Amino acid sequence: MLMAVVISVLLLTPLIPNVNAQIATPQSIYKTIKARDTEKFVIPFNASNYERNKPLIYNFSGSIGQNWILTLQNNLDYAYRQDAKTVIKLLEPAPSEKFIEIAMFGNQSKGFWAAVNTKDSGYVRVYSKDKDGWFSGQPIIIAHANNQGLTITDGKRIVVDKLSVNGFTPSSVAIYGKDDSESPINAYAGNISFDMVFGNPADSPIFYLPLGMLVGVGGLLIALLAFKRRNA
Repeated sequence: MLMAVVISVLLLTPLIPNVNAQIATPQSIYKTIKARDTEKFVIPFNASNYERNKPLIYNFSGSIGQNWILTLQNNLDYAYRQDAKTVIKLLEPAPSEKFIEIAMFGNQSKGFWAAVNTKDSGYVRVYSKDKDGWFSGQPIIIAHANNQGLTITDGKRIVVDKLSVNGFTPSSVAIYGKDDSESPINAYAGNISFDMVFGNPADSPIFYLPLGMLVGVGGLLIALLAFKRRNA
């Protein structure tokens, strides 16, 4: 009986290539949907309480390619602190050093940053806003295309527009929030949903969503200005 239990544990334990990472298992994610050109999954709040050197890792099931859109919906309940945060990294396959990173702080500041790390340039924050940098209920979009580069929105507008990163092929997502083991918790409830769409941009209108969002916001502002002038 004991031998059977030991064998079962060994079979059910995931193989972890990086001892400092914790691979997302069926117990740490839910509502996973995989199709030919899309992959959706939801990560619970406790991923924000993982350490920087021991993040939760979600590996995509197949090759994404360089034409993709990742939509994030942050539904977390953060701890009541200015520095409560969640950091999300898009990683290329090893041994590539390239990654795309965003950070979303809790409701006390709603700070937001976006960064890129490459072998040639190192780690560079390409956008940062300390207050009201993202918006509850509004999706954050990270997109890349071969001939368009990297685009990132904060939920209402484009904050990184067509940045050249010499291609980017995501293979996994890393999530954490703690800087070290002594850091307090960052979130106590909720989740973050991820929706990755990839493939040929010509086959999917969703690849034009970042531009469409900007046009939509611009149209709304014009309408509001026109209404205000009419009332004046």
